[in-house]
Amino acid sequence: MSHGESSASEVWQSVTGYIRAKSEDAYKQWFKKMVPVSVDEKQLILGTSDSFFANWVMNNCGDLLNEALASVGCEGLKVTFEYGYGYDPEDPGLGEEPPLFEQGIDESADGAQMITPELADLIRKHSFDNFVVGEENRYAYTAALSAAQKPGTINPLYIYGGSGMGKTHLLLAVAHEVRAHNPTARVCYITCENFLNAFLDSLRTKTMYEFRETFRNVDYLLVDDVHTLGNKTSLQEEFFNTFNTLYGLGRQIILTSDRQPSEIPGLENRLVSRFFSGVTTQITQSSFETRLAILKQEQQCLHMKLGDDILTFIAERISSNIRPLKGALMSLSMYAAAMRKEIDLETAKGILSDQLEKEAESRTISIEEIQKAVAEEFGIQVYDLTGPKKPKNIAEPRMIAMYLSRKLTTKPHQEIGRAFGGRSHGTVIHAVKQIEANSLEDEELRRVLNQLQRKLRG
Repeated sequence: MSHGESSASEVWQSVTGYIRAKSEDAYKQWFKKMVPVSVDEKQLILGTSDSFFANWVMNNCGDLLNEALASVGCEGLKVTFEYGYGYDPEDPGLGEEPPLFEQGIDESADGAQMITPELADLIRKHSFDNFVVGEENRYAYTAALSAAQKPGTINPLYIYGGSGMGKTHLLLAVAHEVRAHNPTARVCYITCENFLNAFLDSLRTKTMYEFRETFRNVDYLLVDDVHTLGNKTSLQEEFFNTFNTLYGLGRQIILTSDRQPSEIPGLENRLVSRFFSGVTTQITQSSFETRLAILKQEQQCLHMKLGDDILTFIAERISSNIRPLKGALMSLSMYAAAMRKEIDLETAKGILSDQLEKEAESRTISIEEIQKAVAEEFGIQVYDLTGPKKPKNIAEPRMIAMYLSRKLTTKPHQEIGRAFGGRSHGTVIHAVKQIEANSLEDEELRRVLNQLQRKLRG
C-alpha cells in the first residue's frame, strides 16, 4: 500500500469513527460499504459500487459526512467517487484484528456476541495504556481502571465533562481491559441514543422480553451520553428498572454525560439519586502539558514526526478539547503526504489557520480577562473599571469593557453589572448601545475594539 493510500485509510477511519458515534445505523447501511481510495490536500476519493449509491448518500447523508470531515480537521475537503468497488465485510481495510477480539461474534455462550466487529475495532484502539493522564482526568482514570479490575466496588461510576475530554475513551478502555483479562465477561457498551433506538424497536416488534434479557444479563453496562435520557419518560422507566436489576446483582455500571445528573433537564429525581449513589467525577479541560503529551502520542500513531516547536504551538493554541488537537495533526499529515516534504512552523500555521481561527472564536473568555485587557489598553487599573469613579478617561473604557463582556461571553446584563461594581443591568444596556453607535462613526474606536477582541481570543 502506498503512502497516499495509507493516509486515505487513516482519514476514512477517523471519519467513520465520528459517523458511528453519531449514527450507527447510517454507518452500517451506507458508509461501511465505501472504501478509501486516495486523498490529497484537495479531495478524498471514495470507492463505491455505482453512481446511484454515491448520489443517494450525498443527497441524504452529505451533511453528516461533511460534519465528520470537519471534526477531524478536514473541513472543505471535496469528496469524489470512483465506481465498481465491491465490499468485502471480512476486509474493511482497517488492518487485521488481533487475537483478543477474533472470537468476538461467535461466542454465544457469553457476552462476546455484543461486541460487533466495528466496536471491537474501537475497543482495540482505546486502552488505559494509551489514555494520556493529567491532573484534570487522573481521578476519572483511576476510578475507571478500578471499576474494570474490581467490578462492583465503585457502582455506579458517573463521569461527566465537556465534549472531547476523553469520556468515551475511558468507557472503551474499560471494555478493553475486561476483554483482555476476562474474555467471557458480558460487556455492553452503548450510546444512550442507541439504547433508545433498541427500546423503540422492541416496542415496535413486540420483543420487549428479548430487549430486557439483553441489557439485564450483562456484567458491565457502559452507557455513553446518558444525558439523552432527559425528558423521555418511558425510556427513563425502562432504564431505571435495568439499572436496579444490574445494581442489585452487583454488576458494574459506568455512565458518561456532559453534565452532572442534577443538571440534566427532565431527568427524574429517582434516576438523579441513583446516579449520585456511587462515585461522580468530572473531567475538565486538559492542561498544556496533557495536550502536548497527546500530540506526541498521536503523531506516533500517524507515523509522522513534527518539530517540538510545531507541537508546542498547537498545544498552546488549541485548548478546547482533544478532537481538534488530533484533527490538526491529521491535516498536517495529509499535507505532508500530498506534498512529500517536511513541515516547518510557518507552513503549519498556514495549514491550520482556519482551524486556529475557529478555536480562538470558541475559547471561553471571562469578564475578568476582559477587564484586565481593557485596563492595560488604556493604562488604568481594573479597580478603576469596577469602582465609582466617572471621569471620561475611565467611563469610556468601562463602557468598552461592558460592551466586550456582552459580546464575548454568554453572561446576562445583570451578571455583567455585578462584575462592574454592582451596576444595574440598565447601565450595561446603555453602555452596549453607546459603544455600538459610536463605533459606526469612530474609526479609532473600531480599531481598539478589533485589537482587544483579537488579543482576548488569543
